[in-house]
Amino acid sequence: MSQPASPPPVGHGGGAAVAVTAALFVAATLLMGTQGCSTVYLDAPPADVNACRPSQVFFVEHVWPEFLAKSYNGKTCGDANCHDGPSGRQPTVVMPTSAPSTPFVAQSDWAMSYRSVTQKLICANVRGSDLYTRPAGLRTHGGGKLIEPDGPEELLLENWVTATP
Repeated sequence: MSQPASPPPVGHGGGAAVAVTAALFVAATLLMGTQGCSTVYLDAPPADVNACRPSQVFFVEHVWPEFLAKSYNGKTCGDANCHDGPSGRQPTVVMPTSAPSTPFVAQSDWAMSYRSVTQKLICANVRGSDLYTRPAGLRTHGGGKLIEPDGPEELLLENWVTATP
C-alpha cells in the first residue's frame, strides 16, 4: 500500500500556484467591479431626484385651503403682489384657477401649483423647509411673519408628508 503524498513544507514549492491563483482572483474581482454597475452618474443629480411628493389629495383638500389660500391679515401665499406672475417676480407659489382633479394632469395649473409648493418642502424636515420657515418668520420673508411657529400650519404640513398618497 502506498502512502498519500504529504504536502510540501511551507515555503517550498506550491508558492507559484498560490500566487497565480491569488492574482487571478484579484484580476477577476477588479474586472467584475468595473462591470458591476455601468450606470454610475458622476454629474450633479437631476433637480427632481430627491423631490418630496406628498399626497395630491391632501394638498387639494387641506394644504391649499387651510394654509396657502388662507388669508393672513389680507395676505395669502399666492398674493399677486408677492408670489404670482403679474407681480413681475418669479412665481414661487403658482395660483391655480381651475377646479382641482387628482391625480393632477401634467402642466395643469394645479400640477404647477403642487410642484411649486413641494419644491419648498423638505419631507424629512418640515420645520427646516422654506414652506414653513419663511411664513413663520424664522427666515427672511418679503410678506413678513404670517403664521406662528409651532402653529396649526406646522401640524398640517407634518400630516401632509405622512398622508397616504
